[in-house]
Amino acid sequence: MVMYAQVSEVALLDSTKLSDRLSEVLRGAMPWLVTISEAEASVPERPGKWSAKQVIGHLIDSAGNNLGRVVRLQIEPGQSLPGYEQMAWVDLQHYAEREWAQVLALWFALNEHVAWTIGHIERGRLGNIGSVAGDSLTLGFLIEDYIAHMQHHLRLMQTWIGKR
Repeated sequence: MVMYAQVSEVALLDSTKLSDRLSEVLRGAMPWLVTISEAEASVPERPGKWSAKQVIGHLIDSAGNNLGRVVRLQIEPGQSLPGYEQMAWVDLQHYAEREWAQVLALWFALNEHVAWTIGHIERGRLGNIGSVAGDSLTLGFLIEDYIAHMQHHLRLMQTWIGKR
């Protein structure tokens, strides 16, 4: 599993602040994401790379997988959770063929729910430990890494789409 965040002291984490951080990322990205045309969203960054539709589709898949992890690690710490085949998920869901506005709306709505769910985690549960694809981590780190992963992809996309 590729890690995008630095490990924070779990005792310093707060679920409301993590939820607010995710919401800020969403609300900061939407103004420029909605200016991307259907045509722009359909063109891959370069040959062999994803289009904006596919990048946001990947972030939808990440949201779904991480929402499940967030819920599962609250219910039963110590679980060993699988990774997922990111390329296959994007291909099999045909994000490239969907309308850009639909992909964007799904990404935003699902992540609003992820933020809502994160905001209701009892503080003590942020230290729950589990593993994802063999890597041991806390629930708090999983959330921080999820947000950093999203920011990483949005920054890259914003640069190559030219919406800075």
